[in-house]
Amino acid sequence: MGRLYGVSVGPGDPQLMTLKAANIIEKCGVIAVPRTGGETSIALSIAEQAVDLSGKRKLYFDFPMTADREECGKNYSDIADRLCSELENNDAAFLTLGDISVYSTFSHIGSLVEKRGFETEICAGVTSFSAAAALLGEPLCLGDEELHIIPYDCGDIEKALELGGTKVIMKAGRRAEDLIGLIKAKGLSGCTKIVSNCGLADEKKYRSVGSIDSELGYFTLFIITDRENFHEA
Repeated sequence: MGRLYGVSVGPGDPQLMTLKAANIIEKCGVIAVPRTGGETSIALSIAEQAVDLSGKRKLYFDFPMTADREECGKNYSDIADRLCSELENNDAAFLTLGDISVYSTFSHIGSLVEKRGFETEICAGVTSFSAAAALLGEPLCLGDEELHIIPYDCGDIEKALELGGTKVIMKAGRRAEDLIGLIKAKGLSGCTKIVSNCGLADEKKYRSVGSIDSELGYFTLFIITDRENFHEA
């Protein structure tokens, strides 16, 4: 019986994919490729630049853009069933952007696969916010500073913005303009930096809210800190 590997491929730059991730992908006969809305997989394009995938069986799994738990649950179960049928004869690598422990659907699928009697293993990777901090040349936290990783839909984003230390705001998506409005209203414009599509060909970084010169994409994160020496442009 095969094993299912959840493989983190990093945020975009194939050079940030770990040696362990590359080794796992090389030894697996099946590559599981997640997609949203049937679009081309960024995770696959990253892996293809680091590992020779010719001759490997690729399975594409589409994830619906919905918060409906029942629909998501059925989708996860269907994907787990397909993976288990492959695991009867092969190891499989399920590719995931960034680090698999941060807001990844693999956790749901891996749990279902384990309940069906198969082994799973997780391979860690570089997170988007770690790569973004490196791009900006900024530490995420120093000394005893707090670090908060916050999804935009956390329930009370305004209250979250009042937390001390460094705030990384993820998953704002199309509501980035709303988030920018809140940042301005709370007087945080001067201590906010933004990175869009980190590690990808259209990567952009902004050292202030006022310097944004184009529409922000889905893969955009905001780094907000109350540190006095937060570098200015």
